Amino acid sequence: MDALLSVNWIALLVLVIALLLFKALNWIAYKVNWTFVILISMVMGAVVGIVFASEGNSYMTWLALIGDVYVNLITALVAPVILVSVISGLIQLNDKEKMKRIGTKSVFWLMLSSAIAIVITVIFGGLTQIGRGAGAVFSDISSVAGSTLEAYQEMETSFDQILLKLFPTNIVGDLAADNIVAIIIIAVAVAVAYVSVSSEEGEDKVKTFKDLIEGMKKIIFYILSYVIDLTPYAVLCLTAISASQLLSDKEALVQVILLVAMIYVVCLVQTYGVNAIILKFAAKLSPVKFFKKTFDAQATAFTTQSSVGSLPITIDRLIRKVGVDEEVANFTAPLGTTIGMAGCTCIWPILLAMFYLNATGQHWEVSQYLIMCFMCLVLSMGSAGMPGIGVVTAVSLFSAVNLPIAAVVLLIPINSISDMVRTLTNVVGANVTAAVVARKTDLLDDSVFNAEEGRTNKKEGQAS
Repeated sequence: MDALLSVNWIALLVLVIALLLFKALNWIAYKVNWTFVILISMVMGAVVGIVFASEGNSYMTWLALIGDVYVNLITALVAPVILVSVISGLIQLNDKEKMKRIGTKSVFWLMLSSAIAIVITVIFGGLTQIGRGAGAVFSDISSVAGSTLEAYQEMETSFDQILLKLFPTNIVGDLAADNIVAIIIIAVAVAVAYVSVSSEEGEDKVKTFKDLIEGMKKIIFYILSYVIDLTPYAVLCLTAISASQLLSDKEALVQVILLVAMIYVVCLVQTYGVNAIILKFAAKLSPVKFFKKTFDAQATAFTTQSSVGSLPITIDRLIRKVGVDEEVANFTAPLGTTIGMAGCTCIWPILLAMFYLNATGQHWEVSQYLIMCFMCLVLSMGSAGMPGIGVVTAVSLFSAVNLPIAAVVLLIPINSISDMVRTLTNVVGANVTAAVVARKTDLLDDSVFNAEEGRTNKKEGQAS
């Protein structure tokens, strides 16, 4: 009897409901466009999360497990997908000069996106005076324990550390740790060596290696197609968890509701406003059609809160639906999970800093704001696209401009809530950059982009 009483029956009920909804999604997937399947799964998840909101998300135990399994599966594919894809794309390119052009243009557009995000954030923060009258949020700042501060201080990142982390130290270790830039550098080195040997000694000398890479690529992407099949079910679970958490953390949200709202507003302006302009005038593409074709990658980013975790789907959609050539998609999209990252390295830390300054009645000179903006641009040169990286960038910025790290600690409760939209901004920015670079290097297939999706069944919707 005690064993029965100890069972979380409501959690089991939620699991049963989710499984029934999975069955419904499976049926719906054969009737409507894949984009709508993802949207429907998000709505279903939000309803489940709101209805079964609980303290500590105790009713979401099984859904959290399903969501974690999906995140683990998609993350496990990141390193092999990037390594094999970049090597394959550059080998097919077989042109050192074109490799250089793709690399420089990718970095330029990613950094330009970050610079625009910084300007927009400062303007919004200045016009709204975000944080004014919110001094009560930091009234207990002195009570933050010294041990806690020490732990957060260890997160600080200096400019030299950022540069150092960009380069590989151990091939196996970097692959295991999903060190994206290091993996890209390794892959580029292998591809350049291949092109050199091929041009100097003949392609026959390295044909076996090329065939091996292409064979591995087919196998890895076939596995990826199975994981993509699971996306609607995972999105339902992850959305339910986020919705439930949102309602169970009311006290923290009430204190900084305007800050959360501002983060969402600025991120969405950057995501769909700024990027729409870039798509229209730099990539010569329809923004609405582009956002629609990459929607499932956006949904994955929003719900998993991981730019790296959404990479396999992002790359697949750029190639198969947008028409970006493999060499650009496989290089620029992964690069965008470490360089740029406007949501986490620009918008989030700047708004936290401005919120604190206004809440405590401090007035900065223009030169101080310029230093803060420059530091964010430096931070955007290299950050890991994983959940929680926003805390690291905020701590690094506060430390660099002599603001108390304790203020970041007090704002941690809103990190997860805002990380969803920040990750969305990061991923869309990388997608847009890939499209722009493809256009600028004549590696964008307009026939693929202009192809109508129509009503497709589940498999066609995922493979198209």
